Amino acid sequence: MITASHLVKRFDNTVAVNDVSFTVNEGENLVLLGTSGCGKTTTLRMLNRLTEPDAGKITINGKDVTALQPDILRRGIGYVMQHNGLFPHYTVEENIAIVPQLLQWDKKRIKERVKELLGKLNLSYEQHAHLFPQALSGGQQQRVGLARALAADPPVLLMDEPFGALDPINRQKIRKDFAELEELKKKTILMVTHDVREAFELADRVCLMDQGQIVQLGTPAELREQPANEFVSAFVKGQYV
Repeated sequence: MITASHLVKRFDNTVAVNDVSFTVNEGENLVLLGTSGCGKTTTLRMLNRLTEPDAGKITINGKDVTALQPDILRRGIGYVMQHNGLFPHYTVEENIAIVPQLLQWDKKRIKERVKELLGKLNLSYEQHAHLFPQALSGGQQQRVGLARALAADPPVLLMDEPFGALDPINRQKIRKDFAELEELKKKTILMVTHDVREAFELADRVCLMDQGQIVQLGTPAELREQPANEFVSAFVKGQYV
């Protein structure tokens, strides 16, 4: 479904991503794991062309992403940011409706989809749809951000530290809800996190990165039981700082 081949990205004299290759299978959740500055977010952003690679190739469902206009590409990819990225002067309903409106869905269909998603994410249409983001808790804002990413039912979902801005209690609760949400089980997901526990709870496979390169890619069990080197072993045990 997603193939990244030999990706390279430089910022001035710094190589942020250095010859990174991986595949995300249809319906799989692949988590890019690593410390801040390891290249995981830059890698994620290259998939929807928020950042353009200096070298390498990305295909989604067999199509080279550079063959598509960025705005057209992004309409088919849900994107969840760490700080939710909601527009403060749009209501909850207006935020969720952005992509369906761009796709020219009719008003009735959009309203039904907003209601459906809010219900699935444990929010009430009657209570929350007409509020502005600042009236919501952090956890509620993150749920709305997820609903917006899912609104047009994209086959691919990119998630950049989606729970990173939440307090530990909300983080654990929304992570549990994420794992159980049927809406997500049919998606192909690439997610970024620095949290080992989060990665191992949610991922089908984990891609551990360091200094712009992939150190090991495998299932959580493979990283735990067959670490490629001392770095992997220490990181998985929470000993790496």
